[in-house]
Amino acid sequence: MNFNNFYKFYEFNWILLWFDNLVDYGDFKMLLNWCEEITNIDPSINFRYCGGWLKTITGLDKSVLNGYSLVGEFVKAGDYKTEISDGLYLDCNKEGKKSKPKQDFRLIRVKHGNLTLVDQVYDGKKNWAAEFWDSVSEELNPNYKEDEADKILDFLLDKTNKDMKLLKEVQKRLDDLILAFE
Repeated sequence: MNFNNFYKFYEFNWILLWFDNLVDYGDFKMLLNWCEEITNIDPSINFRYCGGWLKTITGLDKSVLNGYSLVGEFVKAGDYKTEISDGLYLDCNKEGKKSKPKQDFRLIRVKHGNLTLVDQVYDGKKNWAAEFWDSVSEELNPNYKEDEADKILDFLLDKTNKDMKLLKEVQKRLDDLILAFE
C-alpha cells in the first residue's frame, strides 16, 4: 500500500469514527444469531447443552445478592437469527451433566451489532451475581469509580469532622495498604 492510498484509508476511517460519535443511532437493532456470536467469543462453549438464558442488564438492585440483583428483561435468543438491541446483556449457559449442570455467566456489551465480552463467571455459585456488580456499574455509569471515590471521601470527611491529624493518619494507612497491594 503506497502512502497516498494509506492516507486515504486513514482519512476515511477517521471520518467514519468522527461521524459515528456524532450520530445518535437511537435504539439500534441488529439481526444476530446469538449461538454463533457467543461461540465466536468462547469457542469452547457447548451452547445451551443443559439450558440457559439471556437477559438485558439495565440496573442493579444491591438489596439482594442473587441474579435478581441484575435488573433487566429476559430476551429470547438461541441458534437462530433474532433482533438484538444495543445494550448490556448477561448470558447464562448451562453445561456439564444434565443432573447437575454448571452455570457459566458472561456479561456482554452489544454495540452496533458487535459483541464485546466485559466479564465472566464460570461455574457460578450462590452469590455469583455480586461478582458482576463493579463491571455492571462501570458499564452503566462511565464515572462509576470517580463517583465511588467521592462517596468515600464524603464519608471520611463526615466521620473525621475534617480533623487534619486523623485524616493524615488515614492517608498514611492507605498509602501503606496501597504499597502492600503492589
